[in-house]
This record gives sequence, structure tokens and C-alpha cells, in this order.
Amino acid sequence: MKEKDINREELKRLAAEGAMDWIENHYDVNRELRVGVGSGSTVAYSFSRFAKYQNIIAVPTSSQTRKELCELGVEIEQPENSGTLDFDLDGADEVDPELNLIKGGGGCHYREKIVAKQSKQLFIVVDQTKLVDYLGQSFPLPVEVSPESMEETRDLLSVYGEPRFRRTDGGLFRTDNDNVIVDVQLAERPDKEKLGKLEEEINKIDGVVENGFFVNRKADIVFVGTEQGLRIIGDENE
Repeated sequence: MKEKDINREELKRLAAEGAMDWIENHYDVNRELRVGVGSGSTVAYSFSRFAKYQNIIAVPTSSQTRKELCELGVEIEQPENSGTLDFDLDGADEVDPELNLIKGGGGCHYREKIVAKQSKQLFIVVDQTKLVDYLGQSFPLPVEVSPESMEETRDLLSVYGEPRFRRTDGGLFRTDNDNVIVDVQLAERPDKEKLGKLEEEINKIDGVVENGFFVNRKADIVFVGTEQGLRIIGDENE
């Protein structure tokens, strides 16, 4: 089957439903669970399953996720009120062999990283096209930037590659925090041994709110929808 013939929506659904099956086999979903619920088109396939759990408290990573979960009757809590979470289920734009991630295609990575760090386990759902040999291979690095200094911050980010403001039909893309996104097409293949330091280094740049590297909080288990079926990476029993 050629790449263009792949039904990616079916692969996304397969990943999300496979993750939910795994969760139901490893967690007592009848007791109270506090969980992070991420953003994006793949993890959205899990929302109806979460709605079936009677005692779940969800911490959404975006306003859109919050809206959809509320419409399904799921109890919502904000990250600052939730404390430690049992797990976090989210998507990703890239996953490398060590389960490091690039996230932020939807511009929600600031809150996504907060929720991921609060979670005992980070579960990621993706289709097969998101698996890469190294971060930055097929997707630029999203960097959330304060609008007050966005021009200066964009220029500072140019040391890492080609930075471009993300735009929509209405102008500059705005995050839930009313910041802007600079997508940096990395100029070089990052040294995998220095990825964690690179994540921290970029965050120290004046005007940067958060970047899309998830290295210091990488995935624990990744559920991948492939043409051959569900693939689970990171589960020692698989």
C-alpha cells in the first residue's frame, strides 16, 4: 500500500482505541482516576471511552479538549488543582526510537508539558507516520513565545535553524495563553545525547514560554496505529 493510500484516520483510531484497551486492562477504571487528557485529532478518538468511566476526573490540555469532554459529561479539573495524575494520554508530532517527542502542532505544548510532568505515566497515541529516526526529521520545533518580544525572540531562535511565525487566515496563530508560535525548522540533526540540555537551553531564551521538545519528560509507552495493526512500544510485556 502506498503512503498516499493509507487511511490515517483509521490508524489514529486504532492507536487510541488500542491505548484505551490497554488502560482498561492495567487500571481499575471503576475507582477514582485523575488523568491528563491531551489535544489533537488522534487522542480525540479516546474521549467517548473516557466518558464511560463513572469516577474519572480529567485534566485537559487545551480549551478544545475541555469543551469536548464537558459536552460528554466528564468531570474536569485544572492542572493547578489536580496534584499528581495517574496517567496522561496525549498525541505527538514526532516520536524517536528513545520515545523522545516533538509536540505542539496544535499549539498546546505549554499545558501539555505541565500535565505530562504531573503524571505518573505518559501514554502517547500516534499513527505510523509520526515515527522518526531523530527529532526534527519531518516536523519543525514549535516554540511558544510572548508577543511582547516576539520579533527579538524569533531572531534569537535563528541560531537553531529557520524560525517562522505560525499564521492562520486571521493573522498570527494564538495559543490558549494568547501567545504566538514560532516554528523552527532545525538546521542540523540534534545530538541525541544532548537533547535534554537543548530543551532546557531553548527555554532560557528571553521571550520563550515553552518549546515542543519532550525529552526531559519523554513518553513511557507509545501506541502506534500501523498498516499491520497496533504496535505498542515501551511496554516490557509486549
